[in-house]
Amino acid sequence: MDKKHSFNNIRFFPVCYGVRLVQPSLKTTSTPLPVPTSMMPLSPVPLTIIQDQPTVPSPPVCADANDVTSPLGRLRSAMRNPQYSASSFLDAFIIFYTDEHLSEEPLPPERRLQYISGWESSGTGAVLANGGAAIWVASADVRRARATLSCAWLVVDSDDPSQSTVAEWISNSLGRAGRVGADARLASVGEWQTLSTALQRESLQLINNPTLVDQLWNEELDPARIRPEFPKTVATNYNMDFAGESWRDKVMLLRNELRQADVDAMVVTALDEVAWLLNIRGRDLPYAPLLKAFVIVSMREVRIFVPAGKLSLHVRDSLAVFNCYSSNCTRANEYTTIYNSLRQASESKILIPAAGTFQRGASAAIVQNVPAAKRIFLLSPIIYLKAQKNAAEIKGMKKAHLRDAVAMCTLLSYLESKTGLSEMSVALTVDITRETQAGYVGPSMKTRVSYGPNAADPGYRATNGTNKRIFKNATMVIQSGGQFDEGTTIVTRTVHYGSPTKEERRAYTTVVRSQAALATLRAPVMLPATHADPVVRAPLWVAKQDYPHPTGYGVGAALLRKEDPVVIDYRQDTNLHTLREGYFIMVVYEPGWYEQGKYGVRLGNIFEIISRPNGYLGFREATLIPYESKLIDRSMLTEYEIIWLNGYNDRIRKEVGPELKARGLTDVYYWMMNKTIPVELPSKVKKPVNEAIVSQDITYTFLLLIAAIQVLL
Repeated sequence: MDKKHSFNNIRFFPVCYGVRLVQPSLKTTSTPLPVPTSMMPLSPVPLTIIQDQPTVPSPPVCADANDVTSPLGRLRSAMRNPQYSASSFLDAFIIFYTDEHLSEEPLPPERRLQYISGWESSGTGAVLANGGAAIWVASADVRRARATLSCAWLVVDSDDPSQSTVAEWISNSLGRAGRVGADARLASVGEWQTLSTALQRESLQLINNPTLVDQLWNEELDPARIRPEFPKTVATNYNMDFAGESWRDKVMLLRNELRQADVDAMVVTALDEVAWLLNIRGRDLPYAPLLKAFVIVSMREVRIFVPAGKLSLHVRDSLAVFNCYSSNCTRANEYTTIYNSLRQASESKILIPAAGTFQRGASAAIVQNVPAAKRIFLLSPIIYLKAQKNAAEIKGMKKAHLRDAVAMCTLLSYLESKTGLSEMSVALTVDITRETQAGYVGPSMKTRVSYGPNAADPGYRATNGTNKRIFKNATMVIQSGGQFDEGTTIVTRTVHYGSPTKEERRAYTTVVRSQAALATLRAPVMLPATHADPVVRAPLWVAKQDYPHPTGYGVGAALLRKEDPVVIDYRQDTNLHTLREGYFIMVVYEPGWYEQGKYGVRLGNIFEIISRPNGYLGFREATLIPYESKLIDRSMLTEYEIIWLNGYNDRIRKEVGPELKARGLTDVYYWMMNKTIPVELPSKVKKPVNEAIVSQDITYTFLLLIAAIQVLL
């Protein structure tokens, strides 16, 4: 310690004839010092010197980071063990959240990232062999991830460009050349190439290791972490009354598309495309009735690659699997042989699905097993074929939404009379109520219920730690959907069990006006779907409000709830696909109004695109569930919007009403009738002009005019 520092730590205390005054908590040393003669007492007394010891706070110890028995610790050990790391050491390992088909929501036994980290949602993890782990999640999930994950994990906002990327973080952490492992089956070819290039710039090598995490998980002994079994349910034939076309007709359509693209074959990797093409359904995804399988379609044959025991005799018979020696039958192969089959394919040009807006295309492993000279990257033609529903699929979608309307009306009427509810209990009640419907297969999404301040977070998901009680002083948002034999549904409604404030009614009514703007839109057939977005957002923009997510996108018929090629988002500058009759558009996650720390409002319907005279298209609600009438401020609605609302309510009465009565749900029927009472038109009521509303309507009309001009230009 230097002299200056020592002096600053000396404290002088008064001395009273040999009595020392010290603080017990401090260390003391007694050292005689020379004292000036003028200050020296009659008899020399030792002076006590108190010296503070500089303290540096110890960094917090994270037990989870050092636990060698946890999945994270076992992964670190395996990265340096040739038995697991393909006879070579790995300095880092990247873990993806998906399956071999790049599904948005994989089955529990496919969630490798969750096994290693404990994070149950989408993201990307990176683990260093010598310590350190990070996970990249979307902005909406950052707060929840930090509250969920242990101290062993650094949570990074993947949507923040100022944050390090996966490659940058690994490079900065290692600080030298090294080897980085990952599973190429779980990344799209674009993601893999981008990651590999970024790592190469830092002298790091990306190595495909598809077995490492699976080996560890299969050897797990902890009962709470043992890998769940894959579903044993077998595939079923999709009813022709719902499909409308045979699988042979669909294969013929696909082959025509392949000829026009000048390719000899195509590998079908997306599970909803496999299900649509072959008219089969399964239970291999949590929120969609799909079968885990690959398909290769060439001009000469159709080959399906499926896990053993998944095709029942009825399915094998309908696909003509037995004694297949022509182009109009199907050859069944074991699931894992897809890669070897691609390496040995005789076709000279093979179409590999490229990434779309929501579909992520083929995995890097699929691409790596197709010889480079044979690769043709194009959007899958099946995307466009299945997006435009035929007459049978349209009929089935309408029937599914009628069943859903009965379930949701029953639920909403029941909840109004209940007390002591919580977000999680409401979500459970939603699922139980929907299960009572005929033809119900399962949920199309995880039901999400948010109340009060939680509803102001678009990405909120209730947990045991955040589960709120439902009272009568704020809004509650319910977002849910169902998979039925006939089609897929999803809906969002906002309710209030007390007396809503003026601000809550204003927010709710503005979101209703956004729904009305799309429902009443007449668009030319050549209008790109993304250009309809400003029309929907205009009422909210007038109120200086907006929402972060796309307004809408396509929805499948008894398939996925989110499908290409349609996206309604003005920020899109690449996907300019036009609307077509027979498309179904989901406008469910948004539009919304969010008051942070107070409440949220969100409303969502599914719309059918229908033909209008003179080359125009229109939007017709497939969802037939009433809005909350007491949250609507009628003075804010224009006469045109009131006509639309009355027409929508009239359809609910005429289509859902008879179904409720036929099932003996008399109390639900009267509840529905009370929620759909016609609103009197302003032209029939004499009242003073509200200048604020007039000004708002003028601004709203002006925004719509600008949007129309942009479309025409």
